[in-house]
Amino acid sequence: MPLSVDSAVAKTGEDLVHTLKDIFHPPPGFRPVHAKGILLTGSFVPTPSASLLSVAPHFTLPSVPILARFSSSTGIPALPDSDPNGNPRGLALRFHLPDTNGRRAHTDIIAHSVDAFPGKDGAEALAFFTAVREGKVPEFLGAPENENARTFVFAPKPTPRGLETETYFAVNAFVLVGKDGKKTNVRYRVVPDKGVSVLTDEEAKGKGPDFLYEGLKETVGKGPVSFKLVVQVGEEGDVTSDNTKKWPEERKTVELGTVTLDEVVEDDPVAAAKKVIFDPIPRVDGVEPSDDPLLEVRAHAYLVSGRERRAA
Repeated sequence: MPLSVDSAVAKTGEDLVHTLKDIFHPPPGFRPVHAKGILLTGSFVPTPSASLLSVAPHFTLPSVPILARFSSSTGIPALPDSDPNGNPRGLALRFHLPDTNGRRAHTDIIAHSVDAFPGKDGAEALAFFTAVREGKVPEFLGAPENENARTFVFAPKPTPRGLETETYFAVNAFVLVGKDGKKTNVRYRVVPDKGVSVLTDEEAKGKGPDFLYEGLKETVGKGPVSFKLVVQVGEEGDVTSDNTKKWPEERKTVELGTVTLDEVVEDDPVAAAKKVIFDPIPRVDGVEPSDDPLLEVRAHAYLVSGRERRAA
């Protein structure tokens, strides 16, 4: 996972990290956003359809190990689960792949529980978070050119009944590459097998400060939780270079496999979370980044943040 060699991308990514730190003042060693979280392990079993779309190992092998991290928005590790600022919730999935040239290999999918993002690129996202830092969100949202931020802010973000009863959407589009070299534009969704279940505002207010995370531990203690990894398949004319341009809901969807999570990481979970750096760019044969410029900015920001976190 290299840093970007593009100076403009690098500056925007670094500015994003430090702007978010200015907003939330996370303790040393914690993420500037999605600081509160929980790690679990499990497995991914692909469907036959997955191998028709992609030659990636996690889509062609019988199964691969998974590391998952659920999280709450903001850089406040002690944020109560009942606080609406914890929405959208996050889910990052790491697929552990066979070693290549003696090195550990993996690829990640990073998603959150709203199908929206405050900017089409790094510059727009940075402008939004700068407004948050400066306490100028109302003025920012009132400007006609900031439609993407308005869409994100006002999109419904109810508190889930459980972290395992929420659908998570990857922000960017990706490209699956099949055996014949055929490329398919897709957007990932991680859909709960339990079905989506959310709380009313009043129900959420009555919950304890850690009800989502303690509830997930209790649930997994009784048996695994599972999700379907699904892709929405793009058609000609569907935009891949701008995450805010959503594809029609009637687009075909394909189930790629089942994510099963059966164990909470209990061995020094804070240190484990501090160490892992998820990567928005796939970096694996069979899955390519789309032409969305936000991907490079996000990847640079994640690595800068991760290195600072590890050094703390």
